[in-house]
Amino acid sequence: MSPVKTIPRYQNSYRLEPYRRFEPEAVDKILRDVMEKKLPILTTYQHQLVTRLAAEISTEVLRAISRKDYDRCKVIVQVNIMQRQFQSAHVAFKCLWDVERDNYSYYVYESHAVYAWVCVFGLYYE
Repeated sequence: MSPVKTIPRYQNSYRLEPYRRFEPEAVDKILRDVMEKKLPILTTYQHQLVTRLAAEISTEVLRAISRKDYDRCKVIVQVNIMQRQFQSAHVAFKCLWDVERDNYSYYVYESHAVYAWVCVFGLYYE
């Protein structure tokens, strides 16, 4: 049984800047490494396998980012894996955020069988 993860509660410090900011360049490398390791096994689109892989990718990305120890940062991971059959996919997101403290990173993986997209949002957490 895994231990219950506690959510940190910060005291009012009146500090508006984190000690260690969310770094999109470092997260880009994590996303690329995880996607290039997990997805080449897909030679055809299989619903059950893709569902499991999407969950594994999001968990592994979240663990790798949590090791970076970005303080006061809420991390959101979104993974989409789609079958590639002569169609197009348009993905958009819209967020209301602080442009000085919040950021995101994404990676797109394409093969003859699948089109996969992972996006990570690093949002400042007071």
